Amino acid sequence: MNRCRWWIVLGCCISALQLFTSPARADVRLPKIFGNHMVLQQGWPLAVWGWAAAGEEVKVTIAGNTATTTAGQDGKWKVRLPALMCHGPVEMRVQGKNNAVTFTDVLVGEVWFCSGQSNMEVPVGLRPGLDWWKGVANYEQELKTASRPTLRLFLIAPTWERTPIEDVQGKWEVCTPETAARFSGTAYFFGRKLNQELGQPVGLIQAAVGGMPIEQFTPPPDQAFWYNGMIAPIIPYAIRGAIWYQGETNYWAGDGMNYFPKQKKLVETWRKNWQQGDFPFYLVQIAPMDQADNRYGLPRFWEAQAKTLSLPHTGIVSTTDIGDVHDVHPRNKQGVGERLARWALARDYGRDVVCSGPTYKSMRIDGNKVRITFGNVGSGLESRDGNPLTEFEMAGDGDFVPATAAIDGNEVVLSSKDILLPTMVRLGWHCTANPNLQNKEGLPAYPFRTCSSAPDIKGRRLFSERTVVQLTAAEPSGTIHYTLDGSAPTVRSAWYTEPFIVQGTTTVRARYFRDDGVPSNAVLAVFTKVSPRQYNGQTLALGLRYEYYEGQWSSLPDFSQLKPSGTGTVEDFELTPRKRDDHFAFRFTGLLEIKEPGEYVFQTASDDGSKLFVDEREVVNNDGLHGVVAKEGTVRLDPGMHKITVTYFEGASGEALTVKFKGPKIPLQEIPCWQER
Repeated sequence: MNRCRWWIVLGCCISALQLFTSPARADVRLPKIFGNHMVLQQGWPLAVWGWAAAGEEVKVTIAGNTATTTAGQDGKWKVRLPALMCHGPVEMRVQGKNNAVTFTDVLVGEVWFCSGQSNMEVPVGLRPGLDWWKGVANYEQELKTASRPTLRLFLIAPTWERTPIEDVQGKWEVCTPETAARFSGTAYFFGRKLNQELGQPVGLIQAAVGGMPIEQFTPPPDQAFWYNGMIAPIIPYAIRGAIWYQGETNYWAGDGMNYFPKQKKLVETWRKNWQQGDFPFYLVQIAPMDQADNRYGLPRFWEAQAKTLSLPHTGIVSTTDIGDVHDVHPRNKQGVGERLARWALARDYGRDVVCSGPTYKSMRIDGNKVRITFGNVGSGLESRDGNPLTEFEMAGDGDFVPATAAIDGNEVVLSSKDILLPTMVRLGWHCTANPNLQNKEGLPAYPFRTCSSAPDIKGRRLFSERTVVQLTAAEPSGTIHYTLDGSAPTVRSAWYTEPFIVQGTTTVRARYFRDDGVPSNAVLAVFTKVSPRQYNGQTLALGLRYEYYEGQWSSLPDFSQLKPSGTGTVEDFELTPRKRDDHFAFRFTGLLEIKEPGEYVFQTASDDGSKLFVDEREVVNNDGLHGVVAKEGTVRLDPGMHKITVTYFEGASGEALTVKFKGPKIPLQEIPCWQER
């Protein structure tokens, strides 16, 4: 998402050039948002502004309406014209003392502001220098039909400014295959749908920059660089509303539920500055993505985005069924744009259109079953592929388990043989969500949950003398309560404030209570005190053996050809025995005891490369020079001791290695290994 940062330099250069090429103040002039081929918003008083000599009289005329004003001492002037109804083309004439400016082929219709980061920015077609973008799906065919005389496009060049500037770089263009090819795919398909359905002119203003956080589009913080350079200069150009596709950068930076206050601030400050009341604001939930190291982080971000619906005149689009978990820039922008247009058609243009997929409304416990009622069911609920409903889960007083789900009218009935007393449910609550529940209009159900996020329990599950237990909340506003006897924690149980020590075998159960009273499911971890043990005539103790190497590599070396610089034992897959911060490698070996047969998932997260082997068989390949990346692999294991080997190397800066596994009845956790004593 940071591939577009070079626009910062370009924006600064454009701004500097603008200072040296401005027309003389004696000539009346307007910002570039006014121009030939522009679309003016119908049904709303039109603000028109610009610059002239101090005290100069300026007259603006359009469609038989005239407004006159005098430029102030700073040379700025502004008029408001009465609202116009849809028609065109017309001319706008701005008359000053020394010159007149005339704009031709002006249409009056619907104007939408389109902003965000790269998923709003990427164009319908290809873009020179943007090799990773392959165009929207079927872009060549889409562009063949892109000649739309009453669809107009205004592309604002990315411009980075520390303080608000007066003008942008861009111009209005008629939509043709050539102009559509370089315009936002999401915005184009949104505008195309409105243009087709309304039969009216539509103008789209694009102000999007890849890789940028929401804070930089929001006034008035110090970091509102893109707002200052791309949005502030066009306010108060009248618009119908805004569409927004952003969030990946904030998600990767660690935002979860705390993204909502940022989104709320952006919406409220835009509306305040535009002075058009609560104009429509429709956003896109970021697409599912494969993140082995953070399976539940993305659903929490979706939840924060969905909370935007608590603000007036907002809507949200789900992309679970039209995304690509292996590409953060899904190419199906047709579905995104047209779903955004459904919101506008239904809410702003009075069309009888279903604009939302099924949304959670309520739940009711019915014995050992749960009945979920949905809103926005349209003409009914259905399975997208005709198969049984997927990705529903339910929990009682412990972990979530998959649930059998069946449609019953506007309800879905859940059950599970493993849950006799259900208390909470969730749908699509993982990073690659794609549940098949939808309404008959083809819009997918939104991921949801009826609980808060369970805390994470950390510590060595097997220990010889003692272990430190740490409980970590996944949400910012609430408390963790826990027990040490395996009983279900309540708000009256011990309140977690700091890590604690256990010195004997202990069953820890923990639950998170959000400030609004919504609890999480209870999670459990057993910490077992063990003594050295005998295995095949060997005495085993907890820990790993390691070999330490020094050298420079771009991928994992052949350790059999190297002589270690040091050897020893460690309690875990830790890098503390290293003698330098860069250019080193480790090979760890240990034994993992498996008690139940089944499939086990192993995971390494490393900077730089790593691999994991089970009984000499490669299971995880996370090799190469890279930042922290998590990779995982699956292997079926039988009961007994299994040899675990992890290899790792560090190229330069940012060394990191974590190794985890999960299996039948074992949640994702650190691997408790044994070594020969």
